[in-house]
Amino acid sequence: MATLQSRILRLIALVAACSLLAGCEVKFGPSNFWDRWFTPETDTEYYQEKSEDLVDAITRDVAEYEINKVVVLDLVDDKDKVPILGQYLANRVVEAMTRNKTFRVAQRGEVLATLERLDLKPSFKYTSEEIQRIGKAMNAQALVIGKLLDIGANIDVHLALVDIASGEVIASASEQLLRTRSAIELLRHY
Repeated sequence: MATLQSRILRLIALVAACSLLAGCEVKFGPSNFWDRWFTPETDTEYYQEKSEDLVDAITRDVAEYEINKVVVLDLVDDKDKVPILGQYLANRVVEAMTRNKTFRVAQRGEVLATLERLDLKPSFKYTSEEIQRIGKAMNAQALVIGKLLDIGANIDVHLALVDIASGEVIASASEQLLRTRSAIELLRHY
């Protein structure tokens, strides 16, 4: 019993001596070290980076189209419905486009009001006529549409930049999102 107590006392003394000699600060609180291990895989920065990658890909070689203003629509799922994840990613795409100042971007409330006035909903399957109606109403030259697809291992995010005058896809890009529990919940709720 005495040897166990003396070992414990020596260990405490050793830790105290090392702390004093090393000039370490004893901090009683959460450590930044643990943040790396317990930070969620899909935090805000994760979605921001994915959105920026998508925007970079669809805006890379579009100078010849002389696009001044774009309309970004909420991303839809395979049922052509807008899940919460689709709204969130559309907002992130708008942020990325305004940050790199590639185009002027129509304000979300104006876009939703225009779609309602035209009796349209966000979709990935617009006809050329519908695309031209949206463009004329919004005074825009291009439309950004997107689709979310749960492919089992990941969630596929696909964006397309569509020329309003011709209805042609100017550029498109895809990114894979981690299929986390929170991403699936955001994909399943409307």
